[in-house]
Amino acid sequence: MLTDIAFRESFDNIYLDLSKEPGKCRLAESGLGWKPAGGTTFTLDKAELAHAQWSKAAKGYELRLHTKASDGKNGGVVQLDGFKQDDHDTIAKCFKVWYGVEFVQKEHALRGWNWGKTEVGKNELMFNVRNQPAFELPYSEISNTNLPGKNELAIEFALQNDDKDTGTNGHLGGARGQGKKSSAALDQLTEIRFYIPGQETRKAGRASDDEGSGDEEEEDVAAAMALYDTLVAKAQIGEVAGETFATFLEV
Repeated sequence: MLTDIAFRESFDNIYLDLSKEPGKCRLAESGLGWKPAGGTTFTLDKAELAHAQWSKAAKGYELRLHTKASDGKNGGVVQLDGFKQDDHDTIAKCFKVWYGVEFVQKEHALRGWNWGKTEVGKNELMFNVRNQPAFELPYSEISNTNLPGKNELAIEFALQNDDKDTGTNGHLGGARGQGKKSSAALDQLTEIRFYIPGQETRKAGRASDDEGSGDEEEEDVAAAMALYDTLVAKAQIGEVAGETFATFLEV
């Protein structure tokens, strides 16, 4: 039963996925929607929501939605930017009463440090400094990854195919589609590199020689290699960029 909450909550001047034009965001019991002036409505059913995050962003406060599907029309991460600080309590109540999913508030790391820890999530890779997120990299924005050195990991971002491909949806106020967010500005970040020293122990995935035994052996691998293998699987890189046929770790 709904208590102390309206049937529907509306918020003006909200930007969807780095859109050029703002729109109206509406939260209702069945889900949420966003529509720019004269454009098409974007909708997200509450059954598709996995969890949500509230944090300070470029145009005010951002509602970052993680969906249960990792790809597709509404798969991965959906960003809604431009909320006011006073909107937090209303939105938090909507997620608690209507959607029943986790709604957390996070403060981003602003120290400017370039060392921290990576955290592998369902839809994105997070880089944390002192347990605070410095930035997030959605897997849908990763086009390739490789190991340029023994302890180095390079991540390449998805770029527009040609000059005519703006990556925007005119019907959604210029919102950026999945795999198009890295080219939102004139200057584009094309690659980022991580220095990851040390080793990790992981299961090798090989069964024992004894019949009926399913115990998996453990092996030590470079931490950079472990994260590389994880990103290849999460970002489904093998399906687009091909598979690695040789890796040199001692160069």
